[in-house]
Amino acid sequence: MSIIDLNTADIFNAIGGGSPLSIINSVLSPSYVIRYNGTGYVALEFSGMASIQPSGRAQITNAPIENGQYQSINKVKDPSRVRCSIIISGLTGFSGNLPNIFDLTLTSQSEALRTIQVMLKTTGLYDIETPKETLVSYDLVDHAYEVNHQKGVTLLVVYLEFQEVMQQVDVILSGAQSENKPTNDQVSQGVTGTGATLQNGGASPSTIDDLGKSCASLKTAVSDVSGTTPGAITTGFQSAMDTVKKPVLEVTDSVTQKSAERVQEINENITGPRKT
Repeated sequence: MSIIDLNTADIFNAIGGGSPLSIINSVLSPSYVIRYNGTGYVALEFSGMASIQPSGRAQITNAPIENGQYQSINKVKDPSRVRCSIIISGLTGFSGNLPNIFDLTLTSQSEALRTIQVMLKTTGLYDIETPKETLVSYDLVDHAYEVNHQKGVTLLVVYLEFQEVMQQVDVILSGAQSENKPTNDQVSQGVTGTGATLQNGGASPSTIDDLGKSCASLKTAVSDVSGTTPGAITTGFQSAMDTVKKPVLEVTDSVTQKSAERVQEINENITGPRKT
């Protein structure tokens, strides 16, 4: 990289850091940072990044399709992955708790490994900033590290693997019928329904209005058979409604008894008195 290739925006950003060292570090060397998602806080301190390999893939349908029918539903994107290797300089090869005083991060190798373990155990979103692009919404899923004689016993190399956390917005159907709320089978005009919550089968409990409608229908149905039946039904129904104010056990016994009496009266009015 030559001086001619320096970006003017990078120079002014580096000057804003306030020190000559930040100017040299920001302009002459590329910046790789792992931050917490949506914030400016650094999640993991390291001396440098040796390599980074973002990758992504998608799956498409394997079955034959008609000409012109290849649409977005036939292609599904898989979460992207980022494999990178970071280096953390140490002062000695005997202890990882001593940070490299010549590395201005002042982060020890042991502290960095503890941070990685926390990132691996807990759920969190991280943004990986590179000079080429910023990889947003990733979480750490794998790691490994090594120390060898070729790179030096004071140099720790950590291999990290991140996986993208794909997020999407909630879809809510709104309209005149749903009043800005998800619709349901009662207001939907479709033939397949909207997938409402399942309910237990069986008859629903009757209300006072339902009983009133049932009584009116019963009076109309049997009015031609006997003129005395509607009055008996009305009297019995009104008496049954009065028992609502009583305890539950009395209400149950009373309603059962009165229902049996009404059935017997209707039977006698239609078929005649019971012979004894």
